[in-house]
Formats: sequence, structure tokens, C-alpha cells
Amino acid sequence: MSEDRRISRERLEGHPGEIYTRTILKPSYDFMLEHYFEGLIQANKAWTVMLAERDIIPEDTAAGLLDAIRSLEADGRDGMGEFDPQVEYFYSTMERYLIARVGETIAGDINIGRTRPEPLVRIVMRDRLIETMRGVLALREQLLALAEAHRDTVMPLGTHMQHAQITTLGHYLVGMINALERDLDRLLAAWHRCNFCTLGCGALAGSSYDIDRDRVAELLGFEGLIENTNDCVGAGDYMLESVAALANLMTTVSRLCQDFYIWHTQEFGYISIGDDYSGSSSMMPQKKNPYPFEYSRFTATHVIGEMTGAFASLHNVNYQDTKDVEEGLAPPVFRALSETTAILDLLTGVFSTVEVDAEAMKRQAARHFASCTELAAVIHRATDLSFRSAHRIVGNLVLRAIRQGKDATQVDAALVNESAQDVLGRDLPLDDAMVSGALDPESFVQSHTVKGGPAREPLQAALAEAGERARADRERVDALADGLDTADTTLNTAVEQWLQGRVA
Repeated sequence: MSEDRRISRERLEGHPGEIYTRTILKPSYDFMLEHYFEGLIQANKAWTVMLAERDIIPEDTAAGLLDAIRSLEADGRDGMGEFDPQVEYFYSTMERYLIARVGETIAGDINIGRTRPEPLVRIVMRDRLIETMRGVLALREQLLALAEAHRDTVMPLGTHMQHAQITTLGHYLVGMINALERDLDRLLAAWHRCNFCTLGCGALAGSSYDIDRDRVAELLGFEGLIENTNDCVGAGDYMLESVAALANLMTTVSRLCQDFYIWHTQEFGYISIGDDYSGSSSMMPQKKNPYPFEYSRFTATHVIGEMTGAFASLHNVNYQDTKDVEEGLAPPVFRALSETTAILDLLTGVFSTVEVDAEAMKRQAARHFASCTELAAVIHRATDLSFRSAHRIVGNLVLRAIRQGKDATQVDAALVNESAQDVLGRDLPLDDAMVSGALDPESFVQSHTVKGGPAREPLQAALAEAGERARADRERVDALADGLDTADTTLNTAVEQWLQGRVA
């Protein structure tokens, strides 16, 4: 008779089949071993401490269990041994280790009143969300440094890919930083939603044992409980919220990259990234390819795809513990977290190497009529005309200049009056200085003093505020990490007390 190595399979007469094992059990085990090993160690510690504190298990059982758990923690993943389909699951394999270490009489109590997958996804996600948020902060800080260096670097920006108005590179970058701030806010909200404990929910109805769910949540560093025990096992919204925030973030990042990707072309020639972040061509010796921007774009596509897959996997699933929730939802979310964090690290490095051709930006700003809204404003303020009439004159002027082969630097009062005569039948009281001043890129920028605008004073205020928010956000994220570290210390102190028999 072959050895019976089952942990929880007594209800079933047969062993797991080869196809079932290859298709379901082994991939599930490998995924959980990779992602959940440390989390299950921590959950087992906290659960054992709570059981002992509530006198559900005796002190010697608690000490034996905790000693075995710490031994496995020291051994690491290799201590789990080979995957055994008769044992079936990752968490059952960990129980097998504990039984081998201290016997079933002691280790068999590790599962009193609990279902073991909870709250492993939440433990993993809150750590990885902190990594991602730190990546967002690092990118924001790098963009802020670039914005500070180029607060006065004038450039045209477009609407509908056509030159529209003039701003500065610093002003553009503050806008991108503001978008990343909102992305971080969404990630912070997702983190707090994730940081609620489900341990002690049982399969859906809790337990008849006198367990203390609040104590377990405290030991594991959670903010509180998901109280309803069926909600604990059925909910997946915290994962959906997180992956949606990641997709939003990567969309922001992709749009930033698309702008810099275009500006890196010979046609624009605004910026260049460092050779240490550039690729060559095996055929074309002249090439310097800004590959990080392309990689960031298609990674954004991946993350959006992971989000879509996550939502699709859950939308028609019963509100209960199912493999759809327990195992189907985490992989796309984890992949999205990993890819997003990697791209944030990459781009922080890329933007530290960006070189800006300020003269190229200024030339383009001066030539292509992007300051014409200010010329219309000057006409409106200097005459009795409505802004619409001034707008019509300037529109006629641009058409006239283009037909004459002139750019904005060649426009003078005489040309303005040709258009005024054409539209209104009279000249305007403007001289060449007024016209050139209205069309000058730097004058355009400095005249736009509205709050949030590109002029020096509001932009400096925006840069200072962005810096303050970055520092405050870093403190917020660091405080989350510190809270988890403190909880880990508290848990290990409690474990040590039980091991040394010092708990009353």
C-alpha cells in the first residue's frame, strides 16, 4: 500500500490526476510559492499568537508551532520541498512542513477557524503598491528637477497636433506632474482599500471558536477588518480598483512618453536622451533610437489589457469564494504592478539624461503663429472692437502671411492693417512695436500671468507647490511602509514572547 500523504483530501477516494495536476495544481502551487511564501509565514505567526492569547491552543502547542514556522522562515522557499500533488496546495504543503517538524498533534491546529488563502493577496499588494507609489514619486521628482531647469525655456504646444499657443517646457512638465499627483492619489486610495484584514472569515461564515479578528489585523499591520465574513472571501473590488489605478497611471506615462518621443525626432529636434538609454540599429549606422518611450507605450497597453482581463474575469462570478476570485484575479493585477513599477524606474533614469535644445524650441515658437491669440487680445484692448472682430482680423492676417511666404517673425503693422482693411475697411492704431511685442514668444509667456499659467510668477508658485506636495506625498508613503515595519516588529516580539514563555 502506497504512503498516504494527503492533508485535506479524505473526502476524495482518488488521487489528483495527471492532467488536473499539470493544468491546475502545479501552476497554482508555483505561483503561490513565488508570491505568497512570506505572507503566509506572517499570517501563520499572527494566527498562532492569537489562538494562544485566546487560550484556544495551549502554550506548548503555540511555542511548538511558532518554532516550526520560524524554522521554515529561515529555510526559505527551498524548505517547502518538492511539490506533491497528493498534498495539493501551497498552504497544505506549508502545513506538511510543520507536521514533519513538530507532528500533527501540534501543527494540525494551525488551521483552526480559518481559510488559508486569506489575506495573502492583500499582504502582497500593499507592499507592491508601496513600491509602485515610490516609483511615481521618483519620476515626479525627476520631472520637477527638469521643470525647474527649464522654467523659462519657451516652446510651442499644440492642440490637435497643430501649433496652438506658447508656453515653457517647465509649464508643460508641471502639468504632467499634476497628472501624476492624481495618479498617486488613486493608488493611495487603493492601498487603503486593500489594507483591511479578512483573516478569520472562515469559508464564508466565520468560526464558532472564540477568535479575535481585530488582534490578527493589528499584528499584521492592517487598518481594520472587512467585517462581513462572506464579503471577505467574495470581494475582488480592491484588486480591480488597484489595477484600474495602474492603467490610469500608465496612460498618463504613455502620453508623456509620446510627446517626448515626437520631440526626439529630427523634425522636431527638441530633446535627446542619453546614449545609455538609447538603442542602435544593426543596419543603419546613423540611428539613435529612443526605445524606452516605445517600451513604455506598449507596457501601458499591457497594463490596460491586464485591467480588462481582471474585470472580465470577475463580472459574472458568484459573490463567494471561487477560484476566479482566489486565483484568477491576482495574476493580472500582480503583472500590472510589476510592469508599471519597472517602467517608472526606467523613465526616472531616462529623464535624468534628457538634454533640451532650447533654441530649437524658441525658433519654432517664434515662427508658426502660436502667439496669435495675444495679437488678437492686443487689438481688442487697443481699439473699440470686440474680441471676435479682432480674431477675424488675425485669422485673415495668418492666411495673408502664409500666402506671401512669411512666418510670424515677419509680420508688421502694415500687414495687420491690410487684413483690417480687408475685414473692416479701416486701419488699426497699432505700430510695429505693439505687433512684434504681441507675437514675441517670451513676451507672450510673461503676459500670461493667470493662476496656473506659464508666466514666471505663477509658474514659480506652481513649482514650489509641486515640490511641497512631492515631499508630503513621500512622507505619506513612507509612513505606510513604516507602519508595516512596526507591525512586523510587534508580531515578531509577540512570537518571541511565546517562544520564551513570558506571556501571562
